Amino acid sequence: MRIPSTLATLLLITSYAFATEPCQRIRGRAILYLGDGQFRLWHVGTHHEFALGENDESWNVLAKYMKDANGVATNVVFGDFLVCPTAPLVKGAAQPAVVKSLSHPIVLTQEEWAAMQKR
Repeated sequence: MRIPSTLATLLLITSYAFATEPCQRIRGRAILYLGDGQFRLWHVGTHHEFALGENDESWNVLAKYMKDANGVATNVVFGDFLVCPTAPLVKGAAQPAVVKSLSHPIVLTQEEWAAMQKR
């Protein structure tokens, strides 16, 4: 009988170890890097980045803020994001996630953002 209970315990521990994190509200910066097409959300004050998909719910939430007057996604968006990770955190890598909502958006053009970085 010990083998089945041991196996069940191992499976239970493994399932918790690989469970994704719950949704969380963070202050962050969303940007689409046009050079390599990476859609990222940086958690302000940390080294943590979330990898967002351009064809998922995240894009639906952020598209109206990200696009400039010509319809090109060149804006940078700061705000309070409700983020739901879709995969476990791997140290040193961007964690896949979905943005469920955005509040208090601050939209900057690439030029405004670049000027801020030079200060």
